[in-house]
Formats: sequence, structure tokens, C-alpha cells
Amino acid sequence: MPATTAITGLGIKFGIKATANATTYTDVAEVFDITPPQEMDDEIEATHYQSPDGFKEFIGGLTDPGECTFSLNYVPGNSAEQLILATKTTRKARGVRLTWPNGYTWTFDLLIRGFQPTAPLNDRLTAEVTGRVSGSIARAAASV
Repeated sequence: MPATTAITGLGIKFGIKATANATTYTDVAEVFDITPPQEMDDEIEATHYQSPDGFKEFIGGLTDPGECTFSLNYVPGNSAEQLILATKTTRKARGVRLTWPNGYTWTFDLLIRGFQPTAPLNDRLTAEVTGRVSGSIARAAASV
């Protein structure tokens, strides 16, 4: 039996373009939990009077690129908060890049919709960022 090729998430980077015209991505510091977008296709009912055995039929519609959330260690006023809030304030999707530990990347535009800090009494401060993907997701192998 072959050995596993499983990897952990250690080393993932989440970068955001600091401005709409930026050509590079600024990595968000201390991200620890990412839920990448889940693409879901709309379903369009195509049932008709002669549908086989009286079962509904469907065809695929447009693809909804989904949402993306990530959590980070929160330090009020630091560069990560400033980057996220500046991006959110524009109310426009901004380029982001998720770099997996093996160098594979997902690049997409993200409309940041939510920024939720938490302040527990006896634990680290964290914040969760929620965004809506706009358009398609470009996937690419690691560049050499």
C-alpha cells in the first residue's frame, strides 16, 4: 500500500492586495483558521410532462463562488486590522491569494463583508473576517 500524501495546513498564507491596483499581495499576519470558498452550481428545474417515471429533472445553472472566512490573532490597530478594514471600507471586491503549504495557489476577488473581533477574559483576542467571492477562482501550481 502506498504511503499517504496528506499534508497539514501549517504554512498557509492569506494575502490581500493593499490597493485595487496593487500587483503584489500583503500577507495577513497570524491567520490560524481559513474556510476557503465552496463553489456551488445553481440548479434549474427542467421537469416536463414526460419526465421519466414522474421524477424531477435538473440542469446546471450559474456557479456561485461562495464565501471565504478566516480567523486571526487580533491586535487592535495593527497592520492586519488596518489592511482588512481599509479593504472593507471600499465596499468593493479586492484581489486575495490563498497559498497552500505546497505552493499551490487560489486567487480570487473577495468582498469583505464582516469583521468580528472577540475579547474573551482569559484567552487571546481573535477576529473573524467574512467575505463573498466575486467571480471565478484561479488555481495554479507553485511557480518555480
